[in-house]
Amino acid sequence: MRYAFLTFLFIISYIIESTVFSFFPVAGVKPDLILIFVVFYALLKGPQEGVLAGLIGGLTEDIFFGHFIGLNAFPMLVTGFLFGLLEKKVYKENFFIPILTVIAATWLNQSLVFLLGLSIEGFPANYVAVFQNVIFPTLIYNSCLSPFIYGKFYKSTQKRFFRQPDY
Repeated sequence: MRYAFLTFLFIISYIIESTVFSFFPVAGVKPDLILIFVVFYALLKGPQEGVLAGLIGGLTEDIFFGHFIGLNAFPMLVTGFLFGLLEKKVYKENFFIPILTVIAATWLNQSLVFLLGLSIEGFPANYVAVFQNVIFPTLIYNSCLSPFIYGKFYKSTQKRFFRQPDY
């Protein structure tokens, strides 16, 4: 049930991202709401859950955006795992944690997508130009949204759908 709800959350995030935020681009980019939720979920639930959230979120992006299945799934899976490793190492109620983790995760995820796309497509590309025109504006947009999303998401993880089962 938890993964079905997570999938539903990612689909709704994609719909909001592609409709509402299409009217509010910053420097020509939209925020990556799915990435934000993957990072928060991984941060709150750990690396195993982060991998699953990253896989589900990445596949959601691949299915809707998709040139290649896996182009977003693999980087999102890696991002979910790495930020899940922080679960027991950070104070989750700190205001700056969601901002800093989203900044780092956006850079990591977008860089991995760039490298994977470069290896699949084989086109010559300039990372500095991609960083300036895509990664940095997305990073700013995501980090500005993260404090507003994190509080509600943190509270929802304590509720029925996201709670860890008691064994």
